Amino acid sequence: MKSFAKIFTVSLVSVLLLYSCNSGKKAFQEGNYSEAVFKAVQRLRENPDSKKSGETLDQAYPLAISTFKQEIDQLLKSQDPYKYSGVTDRYETMNRLADEIRHCPAALKIIRDPESFAEQVAAARQKAAPEAYEAGVSMLKQGTRPAARDAYYQFLNADRYVPGYLDVKQKIEQAKFDATLKVVVEQVPVPGRYKISSDFFYDQVYTLLAKTSKREFVEFYDPAAAKQLPYTDEILMMEFDDFVVGSTYDKDTEKEYTSKDSVKIGTATVNGKKIDVFDRVKAKLFTHRREVVSTGVLVVQIVDSRTNKPKATQKFPGTFTWFSEWASYNGDDRALNPQQLEMCKRKPAIPPPPQDLFLEFTKPIFEQLKGFLRTYYKDNQ
Repeated sequence: MKSFAKIFTVSLVSVLLLYSCNSGKKAFQEGNYSEAVFKAVQRLRENPDSKKSGETLDQAYPLAISTFKQEIDQLLKSQDPYKYSGVTDRYETMNRLADEIRHCPAALKIIRDPESFAEQVAAARQKAAPEAYEAGVSMLKQGTRPAARDAYYQFLNADRYVPGYLDVKQKIEQAKFDATLKVVVEQVPVPGRYKISSDFFYDQVYTLLAKTSKREFVEFYDPAAAKQLPYTDEILMMEFDDFVVGSTYDKDTEKEYTSKDSVKIGTATVNGKKIDVFDRVKAKLFTHRREVVSTGVLVVQIVDSRTNKPKATQKFPGTFTWFSEWASYNGDDRALNPQQLEMCKRKPAIPPPPQDLFLEFTKPIFEQLKGFLRTYYKDNQ
């Protein structure tokens, strides 16, 4: 029953997506006659002289119409609780076939008088609307979120068949509310000096949750807004634990270097003549590295609002290391390479302020949290 609840609301959208499927000829060979028609018409729009597409359309259209009519007859004789939804869907698809053909001159030369089923569609919708509506009402009475979700799709169907049918608008809102997982988001504040950065982090989280709400049957509320609800389902709690910002570590190294080639180190007098003296030179390089390390863990817990029992607990660690390197030397600078000499020109850099360091170590935490929340709320609908 669940699958039927969704099929008819997306049937026309599915028809449009058929354009991206396999060739019309292949669809025809597989017995997908309506798909073959749609694909053939699309090809004829692109290439009106396509012989293969014209042949496919000529063969597939009559078979599509006859197949749908046979299915409609079978549905009307059946005890299928959604038979009028099925009938409506088929009549609408046949009308869509006719519309596509009429809007393609090349196709209209092949199928000169595509059949219209406007009256049949109107009559079927009048019976499909109460069918879907009653199914939705029955599902709502089950009192579960999955059943409410199915009811929501059924009420959408009813409203599509006959817009404004009875109180279907209110039923749609009720079903959506009952189907939605209602989550209270609680955050434990961090010390004041890091408040601005933690607020920025939580703003990112709330933006992510808002996007999740648009895709899934889940809604997130702050504690104040949650008090206005008759009930909630879960509590999402987040707290930064064991975080340290700005631990400083200095590391000094020294190493002696010898020039790769001999260089001029002076002059000498030989047999009354001055000559240049060459030799390899040395320098001792003192390298300094200062690291400022910030680490922390975000503890996330999802709790059942009714039983107060944890449903999921995760810890997400994050680390950010800022560093500055500079150097000095003793000896002959010709023993050093350009990179080492450039380092000797540097001065110790000033570390970023604690607010920025806090924000940096939360970046890998957010990426982990994003994947966890998306998976959890997708799998727990």
